[in-house]
Amino acid sequence: MNWLRRIPFRIQILLAAGTVLIIIVAGFTYAHWRALDEALLRAAEREALHYTRQLDTLARQALLTHDYEQLQDRLQALLGGETVAFAVVLDEDGRPVASYGWQDSTQALPPHGAQLEWHGRPVRVWYHSVASTAGGEPISFGSLVLGISLTPLETGRERLILSTALLLLFSLALGGVLLDGVARRLARRLVALAELSQTLAAGDLSRRAEVSGSDEVSVLAQSLNALADAVAARIDELRHRIEYDALTGLHSRIYFDEALDNLLQRYEPGRIWVCAIDLDHFAAVNDSCGHEAGDRVLRDVARLMEEIIPPRVEQAVLAHHDADEFAACWVGTSEDAPNEALAREIGAKILAHPITDNGLNLTVAASIGLVRADRVPSTVADLKIAADIASYVAKQLGGNRVVNYLPTHPWVERRRREIELLPVLLNAIRTEAFEPWVQRIVPVGEGRLHAEILMRLVTERGERLTPGVFLSAAERFQLMPRIDRIVVRKVMADLGRRLAENRPWPADVISLNVSGQTLSDEGWVEYLEALLREHGIPPERLVFEITESTVIEQTEVAVAFITRMRGLGAAIALDDFGSGTSSFGYLRRFTADYIKADGQFVRHVHERREDRVIVQTMVSLARLMRMATIAEFVENDAIIATLRELGVDYLQGYAVHKPQPLSEL
Repeated sequence: MNWLRRIPFRIQILLAAGTVLIIIVAGFTYAHWRALDEALLRAAEREALHYTRQLDTLARQALLTHDYEQLQDRLQALLGGETVAFAVVLDEDGRPVASYGWQDSTQALPPHGAQLEWHGRPVRVWYHSVASTAGGEPISFGSLVLGISLTPLETGRERLILSTALLLLFSLALGGVLLDGVARRLARRLVALAELSQTLAAGDLSRRAEVSGSDEVSVLAQSLNALADAVAARIDELRHRIEYDALTGLHSRIYFDEALDNLLQRYEPGRIWVCAIDLDHFAAVNDSCGHEAGDRVLRDVARLMEEIIPPRVEQAVLAHHDADEFAACWVGTSEDAPNEALAREIGAKILAHPITDNGLNLTVAASIGLVRADRVPSTVADLKIAADIASYVAKQLGGNRVVNYLPTHPWVERRRREIELLPVLLNAIRTEAFEPWVQRIVPVGEGRLHAEILMRLVTERGERLTPGVFLSAAERFQLMPRIDRIVVRKVMADLGRRLAENRPWPADVISLNVSGQTLSDEGWVEYLEALLREHGIPPERLVFEITESTVIEQTEVAVAFITRMRGLGAAIALDDFGSGTSSFGYLRRFTADYIKADGQFVRHVHERREDRVIVQTMVSLARLMRMATIAEFVENDAIIATLRELGVDYLQGYAVHKPQPLSEL
């Protein structure tokens, strides 16, 4: 160290000061670099969670319905921007079915948590399993792979490096003017700055360096304070973007979940209410007035919620979840009436709010679901599901109303049962556990014996569920096309084997039900025709039953199917005839062979004059239009006698034949 003694003391002070400054700046920079790095990584993770939640429902529905083209379109529309570098949806076998930004389908996807360069951008990879856990073990539909851009992190690092370099140069220059007389005071102040850097490194960004004058060390302290302020501001900005919705100014879904969880920890569940608000027919506003008008409506709804809810309750959190969906939670009284009144006031204000654009005057209504936290398991997920169920019930009942979630409410019980049945249905589809059953349809006079194909869902415990138990859930989750394909394939294979082995069918004519969802399923008709050819089934021995509601709601699709099947030689039956409002009027557009009188008119036809008149009218109309009539739900001899008298052509019901497995007939 003799060489150090030969250096002038002033230079020693400069070197010492420069060394200390470098250590301070480096330590401070490293601490803040890490803080900024962690904050941005957390932000990226929250962005991944946000997009995962948005895409989970879309991916689940697409994986269930195999509607990958719509999923691809939704991915392109939803993920346009710089946040998501790529997104890939995989089916349960790991095959890509839809993607955004991932062009090479043969390229192996990076593992979860991987960080890589993607088209010149740093990207971090998240995996998410698209699955259902309702009612049992998790059932995986597939998975979702997201690549979240970390470009803001790199930008922050570059700025920090530049700031550090400038600050270091500036500090070293200041050290050159230090004199011997200020060495001790300089040392004390530098030690204070070092202690401050350690405090900031520990995460306390509220501390600042003391600035006692305008000398060089004070300038350095100001620079450190400015850097700390910039980092804190950037973190606050990121937090605001995560916690608030940019369009409405309400809280985001992420913040809402965290706030609701905090309320559940602080207050009695009997005082906590969760509200789900779904705007009715909001798409009509966008279609009629444009998306700018739609955005104004969403902002107005948010303002109405802010004006009505917080002044009435102790604690309130308002959020805009997605498109036309809002949510609120608050701490109120345990009584239903005042909280229901508050929700109804929100709905009334929304309905009364005018929407005027280019001469159009529109209004929107709201289907509002309400739930008190002690009526379901008090977790955030369970409460949100319950509120969504109540909102769905309100919409199913016609919209523009409030439904308070009660476990005993018939609609709520039905919706909950549908959710519980989802994993059962998915497992049954995976294992093809649908068993064809047969119920014969007997001619009253001369005619061929008919039989309708029914089905039973065989559970893992061997229970046989009738369609009345699971059909509504299958329709709710768009599963009927997959179920219909399984049942029809099994029936066609059985009938084909009987033909090949010269064994009789259960009846001369077999009736097959086709749901409205299946009629709209792309490729259904071609699939059906391929089965007929494969198994050598004569179409003239088949009748396809379509419900009246399907014909009314999907007129063009129904007409095309009827025309194509009758062209092959098959017959058509209109099921549940008389249950709709257009039963007689739409017959002018269709060429059918049979009409099946709805069971509500048959059960009491021997007792009620009005039912007798309705059935007689159906018989007369059918004869005029050269169709045969089938009466279902024939349950006793008195009904049979009355139907014979009225001239019904075919009888179906427990009094004629109880359903049996196809394999037993």
